[in-house]
Amino acid sequence: MKTKTTPKSSNPWQRAAPFAVLSLACFLCGMAVLALILWKAELLVWLGLIDKFYYIVLLPLGLAAAGFLFGVLESYAAYTGKLLSGKLKVTGPVVAAALAVIGGVYLPKPAAEAFTVTVLVHGEAGPHDLILRNVGVVWMTLGPDPRQEKIGDKGQADFKNIPASFRSQEVPVSVEAEGFEMVSPIRKYRLSGLSLDVVIRRKATHLAGRVQDEAGRPVSDAVVSVAGVSVKTDAIGRFDLTVPGDRVKSELSVQVDAVGYATRRATAVPGANDLAVILER
Repeated sequence: MKTKTTPKSSNPWQRAAPFAVLSLACFLCGMAVLALILWKAELLVWLGLIDKFYYIVLLPLGLAAAGFLFGVLESYAAYTGKLLSGKLKVTGPVVAAALAVIGGVYLPKPAAEAFTVTVLVHGEAGPHDLILRNVGVVWMTLGPDPRQEKIGDKGQADFKNIPASFRSQEVPVSVEAEGFEMVSPIRKYRLSGLSLDVVIRRKATHLAGRVQDEAGRPVSDAVVSVAGVSVKTDAIGRFDLTVPGDRVKSELSVQVDAVGYATRRATAVPGANDLAVILER
């Protein structure tokens, strides 16, 4: 008695077509995830997800390799090993997919290199507004490691050998210079390029003192004017005023006017002791 058997397709392309389509789909899926990594690399690094997406790429690429090798090229592979008290034998596409994923995970990765960031310190008018030259320092805190660099003649502070793990991360940055302050209240900057800008301005300053006549008696209601700011003395001849930072200079001109007295002009140094002004009738 003869038994009829269903003949296999004589056209190899018909047998390989489904596997080719599956391989192509898996390959395109892997490339799409890879494109996402390249497109949003900075965001993924910032979120700490770059390694997780790298592993996701391995799975579709492993399936693509398995489908192509064993479905299209009709290759063969087998793995035999011990499992508990018995033996495990895995053949065909499973071996290729597993090798692709495991090999990708354990494939040596090049160590990321340290990098350098230059902090540019300037005024509100822009990078050309160099308020500080060879004066002051910049602080940058890299985790538990606070670093300090002096400001150079071009308003720059170079931070070298920053660990690669801080790339695209936000770190605290501050400027220390007598009489100056940072414009932005935000103290964290993202290390995403070769340089970053820190804008500073002069601090507002307070001037205080007293106005009296030649006999040492206080002069009340005298008008004290400094850098466009005016204030009157109180009943005991005291005055206290604030000069905005953009009007502060190393020396400030003070003018005092009072009824019955000659106008008096004096010079005040910001941050110095109280100013004593004597008026003459």
